[in-house]
Order: sequence, then structure tokens, then C-alpha cells
Amino acid sequence: MTADSYDVAAIDDLLLIAISIHPREVERLLDSLAELPHYINPILKYAEGRTTVEFPAYRAWLQDVYRILARDGHDEANVQLRPPLYHQEIHEI
Repeated sequence: MTADSYDVAAIDDLLLIAISIHPREVERLLDSLAELPHYINPILKYAEGRTTVEFPAYRAWLQDVYRILARDGHDEANVQLRPPLYHQEIHEI
């Protein structure tokens, strides 16, 4: 496997998970995410009375993310899956 083919596989498997919640729920959500078996580095964004918690994750982690969210009573309707920004930029060229 060349370095280039490894990068393409990693890009295809990588997602940006964005969870929009009320600001009062941020701490509870972060506590839930801290129990994932994978290390994540969440970024918090604030707009229009909502907080969005974003973090990159591999597609294989989705089952764990949804399981933790459901267990702790977080609404999965607030979850958006997107390609990472750099992936979008590559396809726009």
C-alpha cells in the first residue's frame, strides 16, 4: 500500500460528526462522549442559542457514538454526519 492509497482510504472513512444541542446540555453530552472507547477532540461552536459539538470520527465508530447517545437520552435527530472540510475542498477542485 502506498502512502497515497492509505490517505485516500482514510479520507473515505473519516467523517465530521456534528451534534446540535441546547447550551445547558453541553456538559452532559461531553460526559457521554468521554465514555467512548475512542479518543475524540470535540470543538464547540455557538450560534443562535444552540451549541454544536463537532469532532472527526471514523465511520467504524458510528455504532459506538449512537449507542452512547441513546443510552444517555440524547436525541439522535440532532446528529449530522458530514465529510471533513478538507475532503469537500478536494472534490470542489
